Parts: sequence; structure tokens; C-alpha cells
Amino acid sequence: MRERIFKRRIRVGLWVLVLCMLSGTVYLSVAAAEKAGAKGMSPLAAKMPGGEESGHILVDVSASGEEELVSSAGPTADLSLEGIGPLQAESPFTLKEEVLLEEVKPGSESPLSVESATKDGAEPDPEALSGDEEVRLEEESPSWNRHVVAAGDTLSGISGKYQIDAALIVKANALKHPDRLSVGQELLVPKSPEDVNAVLEELERRKLEAEEKRRQAEPVAFTDYAVKQGDSLWSIASAFGLDINTLFGCNDLKDPDVLKPGTSMRIPNQDGVLYKIKKGDSLKKIAERYGVHPEAVLAANGLGKDAALQEGQSVFLPGAKPITVVREGGSGASIAGSGGRVTARGFAWPVRGRVSSPFGWRRDPFTKRRDFHTGIDVRAPRGQTIVASKNGTVVFAGWMGGYGRVVVLNHGGGYTTIYAHCNSLLVKKGQSVSQGKAIARVGASGRATGTHLHFEVRVNNSPINPMRVLR
Repeated sequence: MRERIFKRRIRVGLWVLVLCMLSGTVYLSVAAAEKAGAKGMSPLAAKMPGGEESGHILVDVSASGEEELVSSAGPTADLSLEGIGPLQAESPFTLKEEVLLEEVKPGSESPLSVESATKDGAEPDPEALSGDEEVRLEEESPSWNRHVVAAGDTLSGISGKYQIDAALIVKANALKHPDRLSVGQELLVPKSPEDVNAVLEELERRKLEAEEKRRQAEPVAFTDYAVKQGDSLWSIASAFGLDINTLFGCNDLKDPDVLKPGTSMRIPNQDGVLYKIKKGDSLKKIAERYGVHPEAVLAANGLGKDAALQEGQSVFLPGAKPITVVREGGSGASIAGSGGRVTARGFAWPVRGRVSSPFGWRRDPFTKRRDFHTGIDVRAPRGQTIVASKNGTVVFAGWMGGYGRVVVLNHGGGYTTIYAHCNSLLVKKGQSVSQGKAIARVGASGRATGTHLHFEVRVNNSPINPMRVLR
């Protein structure tokens, strides 16, 4: 009897224990459901598809995350997750970021790192993607040092500066006259004898790139401009950012020094010359004469490759300058088309220095094509004083396209002088100056490769060789 009572009590006790355990389980489940938006989440099985174990678990409990679940599961899907409870968009405990529940094992890829790094379209952070190894992106260092020749530079001095044999510099840059370096000339100095070929390859690449640019040109477009009171060729060229020679090359100006108000002028959208086709002309001959590329002429004028040029037809030659034929004679210079020989005396040197680029045809330092240089370049240090070559009046002082800062003096009798690429100007338009008066300072403004003065002498606005009138 006692044994029967004892067994009954054991069974009752076991049932009570089971009931208590069930009650506790229900209670914990309800509590977990209420706090599923922030904390108290039950651990989830860390199993990936395929049975592989994952080093961490990510749970997106934000409002956007709920929307994604609804979108992927369908509008009637049950959003409750076993052990977590329903997602509550309006919960005050909603997190705005992902929650990392377990630490990522070293060496394994972290979805958190990738997802955070690419958030909002940003590039992944190399450090965030790295495991045991660090990712570093380094720019490849060139095999040469870039050197721009300055006043007073010599090949031996450059060789000593970079501690490289001068013969290697000559070979790498294919210098034909190493004893005659020009101010502004660019040299690629190899870092070692093994880098000479790399420099030669780079120069060849640049040459091909420049040649390709020569073949290209924007379609030409003209604007009709009515001359206003007080206008001059210099001020108009400055206003449109063009070379003064472009205005001469695109307009038939009988007296350029006197522009009557109301006179109509054609203003192109780029520097160049309008050329009228003559009998016997061909595109190749014209291009060679003016130092331009035939393909650039076709592109600027919207012509096809096989287009035939007709006598009397006008074509625009992009980047070209009007050709001035100079015949030397006596103590002065004769200008073709000026009505005879024009002789001048008494022009003083505007600055002391060596002539680095003479008047006439030359290889343009920028485009590397054959170009007519309408003045002389005098090498001088930055800031050196520039003086008036002769008594005159300032007709322009300001910025003018590729000329940079410019002073133009009118000396009467059809003579004008131009002082270009200045660093600063010391006179103003309308001011009278005497020979030897300071008018500007040497610089490299505008289209210049180094500090120098570009000096022109013009007769009736046709450039002449300054060396024939300077004393």
C-alpha cells in the first residue's frame, strides 16, 4: 500500500515538473516575441545552404528589411520567424543597421564588410575586404624624371642633378644638338641605364598621340561681328580669345589700323585662316604649305575624304597663320603686298637676351608642326623689365589668347610693335611712351613654353623680320 502511494506521488511530481517547464517555455516565447525588434532574440542555427557552417549571422530588422521580405515572399506571406517573432515596422526599438551576432572567423570573407563597403554605391574598402593579407593599390612610378629646361641649364648640369650619364639623356631624348637646349624644352631623364628604352617608347607614344591630334579639328563656325566705336583688331582678338593673325586670315582688311564702326567682320570659333582655292591647288599642297594636316582641313570644313576642291572655293585651315613673304634688301625689309620696300631705323632692343626662336618658319613647340613665327623670341628671366622699342602710343594692353599679356605700341607711319607673354603690364591703353620706357615685365603667360619675350614689328599690320630694323 505504501509502495503504491509512493509511486503515485512520483508520477504527480513528474507531471507538475513537466507543466512548470511548459509554462516557462510559453512565457519565454511570449517575451521573446515582444522584444524581437531589438533584443532577446533566440539563437538561430548557423547553417548555410549546402550544410556549411557560417562564422556569423546577419539579421536585418529595419523597416526597409521588412519591406524586402514582403516583396520577396508576397503580400500575404507570414513574416514571423521561428524564435524571433513578427517584425514591427513601428517598433521604437527598430535598428537602422545590420546586427552582427557572431564574430567572423579570421580569413573568412565577411558579408557585413562587403555590404557595408558597397553601401550607397561606394567602392569596397580594401581593408574591409582583407583577411590575413592587406590589399594595397599603388600607382606605378615612371622610369624617368621630367625636366623642363630653365635659363642657364646645361646638359652637364642636368646630368649632375639627376646623377645619370649625359650620354644616356641624349640617347633617351634623341637630341640632335645637345649643346643647344631651349628654355621650356622638356626632357625625360631616365632613372637608370635600363630605363632608356622606356623613355624612347614614351616619346614615341607621345609623338603618335600628337600626330593623331593634328588630324582632328572642330567644325568651323563663323560669327558676324559689327565693329563698334573704339574697337581695334587687338581688342576684338582679345574679346574672342583668338590670335591676331586669325582676324587677318579671315577678313579682307584694307586698312586694319582704321576700323570704321559698323564694319562687318567674320569671327571663327577657332584660330586659323580662310583660304581661296586657286587653279592647280590640291589639298595636300595647301596643307604642306600652311603646316596643317589634310584630315584636319576636311574635318573643319565638313568635307568627305574624296571631296574635290573647286577653284574659287573657300576652305578654313585650322591653326594656320597668314603667310608673309619677306625679301631682304638694303638696310631694311621688303614686304610682299605692301606696295614696295619699307625701310625703318631706330628700333631699340626691348629686352636684353639671346634670340631663342627667330622670325620665319619653324617647328611649333606645342603642335610639333611646321608653323610661321611672326616675331622673335628673346630669352630672359622672369620679371626682367621690357622697354618700348621706339616712341609711340599704347593701343592695347591686356590679355590676348595665346599671346597672353600683351602691350601693343603704335609708332606712326604704319609701324606697330607687339610685346607678348608678359608677366605683368606697366602701361595702359592711350598712354604715350618714349623709347626706353618700362612698359612690362618678362613672363610666360599665354601659350608659352618658358619665360621669354615674343617681339613683333609690323608694317600696315604685316609682320616683318625684327632683326632687320633693330639696332
